[in-house]
Amino acid sequence: MNNEQTFAAALTRLETVVQELEGGEVGLEEALALFEEGVRLISFCNEKLEEAEGKIKLLLQENNTIKLQDWGEGEQK
Repeated sequence: MNNEQTFAAALTRLETVVQELEGGEVGLEEALALFEEGVRLISFCNEKLEEAEGKIKLLLQENNTIKLQDWGEGEQK
């Protein structure tokens, strides 16, 4: 997977791969190659989502100051 690849581009390509596989117009070898590509794209997208989740911060107003807090920190269970 290209390091320059974006999440949006990978997701768009994954949608295309799925459509090609669902279309049933490809041979076995091409289907296997598309499946392998799809697995790599899913892994890439999952990594990007996990990275984004780790970076999400909430801005909270506390005593006239802004505090950064990790996403989910302070959620009630």
